[in-house]
Parts: sequence; C-alpha cells; structure tokens
Amino acid sequence: MKKLLILTIVLLAGFATQPLYAQKKGNKVVCFKSNMDCSDCEKTLTEYLKFEKGVKDLKVDHVSNTIMVEYKEGKSSDESMAKAVEKKGYKAEKISQEEYQKIVAHAKEAGHDHNHEQHQEPE
Repeated sequence: MKKLLILTIVLLAGFATQPLYAQKKGNKVVCFKSNMDCSDCEKTLTEYLKFEKGVKDLKVDHVSNTIMVEYKEGKSSDESMAKAVEKKGYKAEKISQEEYQKIVAHAKEAGHDHNHEQHQEPE
C-alpha cells in the first residue's frame, strides 16, 4: 500500500510540473538575441513591447542580451515581434528557446546582475 501511495505522489508531482517557459494553448513563444547596452535599453524595450498586439508575457534582459516574448497566435507573429524590436533600434536575431535558456543560464553563472552596468549620457 505504501508503494502505491508513493508511486501516486511521484506521478502527480511529475504531471504538476511543467517546463520553465511553458506556453498556454493558442500562445506562441519567440526568443531573440539582441544588442542592448544597459538597463535603460532593457526598460525601453520592455515598455515598448508590452503594448505590442497579442503580447501575453515578456522577458527582456540586457545582461544576457536576450528577449523572450509569448504572444497570442493569430494576433501577432515572430516577424512582427522582430520588427518591433528593430523599430526601437535594436537587433532581433531569432534563437530557439533552448538557446535562450542556455544564454540566460550562462549569464547567471557568470555572476552578472541587472545593476552591473549603468547607462551614462555623454558629456
């Protein structure tokens, strides 16, 4: 009986957990490698992209130079998301979710944090 209970708990735990960047039904995730310089760049892109049509979730990180956008399929596209990034003057090189996760993990392992770089205006 104990084995059955333990097996049930293990199975339920396995079904309850989902991948880190799981998308909801009808949503699509696109990831980009970019060329941001500072936290101001990150803020600019975040504020701009969150109002793009269909955007449901968004992660912009200047330290790893990555952008992850989850959007409603049919409301937007990978191409329109890339154009929105480029419209603000940044690169939007499409990468896979696996590449995105590796880049973000590598940036964290390297010990970088969001306050590491400060944007300074030229004098």
